Amino acid sequence: SDLSAALEALARAADERPSAFVVVSDGRLDRPGPEDTAAATRAALEGLGVPVHTVAAATESPRDASVRAVRTSGAAVAHQPLSLRIDIGCSGGLACDAVPVVARELREQGAPTTLATGTAHVDEGGVGTVELGVTLDRAGTRILEVAIDAPDGDELPENDVRYVTLDVARDRIRVLHVAGRPTYDVRALRMWLKADASVDVVAFFILRTPGDEVNASSDELALIPFPVDELFSVHLSSFDAVVLQDFDAKPYGLTKHLPALAQYVDKGGGLIMVGGPNAFVPGNYARTRLARVLPVDLDIGSAPGVDLGAFVPRITAAGRAAPVLAPLLALIGDEMPEMPGTNVVGDPLPGATVLMTHPTRTTASGAPMPVLSLGEHESGRTIALTLDGSHRLLFSAFASSSAGRAHGAFWDALLGWLMRDPRFEPAAIEARGGCLAGEETTLVLRPLVGQRGEAKVTIARLGSGAVVRTLSARIGEGGEPVELAAGRLEPGGYAATVEIVPAEGAGDAKGATTRRDFACERGGDEWADPRPDVARLEEIAKATGGASVLPPDAGSLPLPAATQVAA
Repeated sequence: SDLSAALEALARAADERPSAFVVVSDGRLDRPGPEDTAAATRAALEGLGVPVHTVAAATESPRDASVRAVRTSGAAVAHQPLSLRIDIGCSGGLACDAVPVVARELREQGAPTTLATGTAHVDEGGVGTVELGVTLDRAGTRILEVAIDAPDGDELPENDVRYVTLDVARDRIRVLHVAGRPTYDVRALRMWLKADASVDVVAFFILRTPGDEVNASSDELALIPFPVDELFSVHLSSFDAVVLQDFDAKPYGLTKHLPALAQYVDKGGGLIMVGGPNAFVPGNYARTRLARVLPVDLDIGSAPGVDLGAFVPRITAAGRAAPVLAPLLALIGDEMPEMPGTNVVGDPLPGATVLMTHPTRTTASGAPMPVLSLGEHESGRTIALTLDGSHRLLFSAFASSSAGRAHGAFWDALLGWLMRDPRFEPAAIEARGGCLAGEETTLVLRPLVGQRGEAKVTIARLGSGAVVRTLSARIGEGGEPVELAAGRLEPGGYAATVEIVPAEGAGDAKGATTRRDFACERGGDEWADPRPDVARLEEIAKATGGASVLPPDAGSLPLPAATQVAA
């Protein structure tokens, strides 16, 4: 509690100046805090010019063990060790010696993942500290749960658990690029990935198939076998994103790893599937576990797997409004170059955002067939790009108008969206002043300038995925902040997902989405240390010429002279 700021605000009020203040508190204050000297306390409060009387609301601490504070040493970076310094306190005569401590990461679905455990040894003063090293394998907002196993007799279990929100950065984006054959499209993407200093790319290209007759023994061949088992069972979690480009899963042993790749997405990984004769349905991905995390349906029945007819993709209303296509459209306008064909896919799956469609081909529902789609699946994101002609944004007569820059702008935005780069998010959302369980929570939504329509906000509980609130608000083109009342939430972690539906959108087409995770604590910092500080209240009263009393003696406080308001 910032008592100094509260008193200063009251003293500046336009109403009649107070003759005195009465503060009822347990003395556990942020400002003036317990580390302030008497001189500092006097300097902070004597400018009020009036006495501050204090009433100690409590004189004894409950029997309690708590997580008093969690601190980090430095910034949180994906794949890099991070040290958590955790302060444990025991008070009220509770017998504490060795207190077990655990740090877990909350997941969208399922139980939290244990990151580290340790033991805090509490000294005679009732304070113990333990350092836990954790490594977070994904960038973005992560919610950590730090909990203790309190001794018997703990009277305040609500402060046994604290939640820490970490904005995890990345040193470099680590990308696994697997291509089924050498093509212009593969070459263009590989050149761009290699040229970007912020990307650490590991690339594999299939130059011969297992069935090729090479007329030589394996030890005489320069080409190494594709290390599919090592990549997808040992090293997969080290990558931020996986790009499967025109790659057939069956001949190279990837099929058995598709469930692990889908789980990788569920846990926060990014996946892009790029089209070609060996992608999507022809690549043997239909009716697999991986198909369920893609944003489009792959079960297309008897339809051909590819359509070799040239076409110009159409940009949807959602595509024109989505920040992910803004850099591309700024260079080329609304007209894409002609593409040499496309994979055939079905309708977008629930939650997908379609940015480009085929001009003539339709799905089983009669809707235009998706060409570029974005999807959210649990904690991860996926992209389905059904064509293999994006290189025409780099080298073609069409590309010359933008000096070939359109290709880089296109892929930089796709990879950035996959990594939740704020540049490509349609909005930002956060809980104003944090979230305290049982108290009214207000979310502040800040849409990007230039967007107009409706913002739909869904709040779901981490762990169960249960939707607890559905909110909506109109947004204008100016990007003005919008406040939404989220009501009272229970302790735990939550995911707030925002969908921006453009005003010119059509039908039930899904708009651009973004997500922010946050946590609600029971009591927060206010309950972390329940020990009263009567001495602090006495110092405040003494510094201002006031009196410090206990509740039974509150009636003895000197009252200022009454102000006559009428004769």
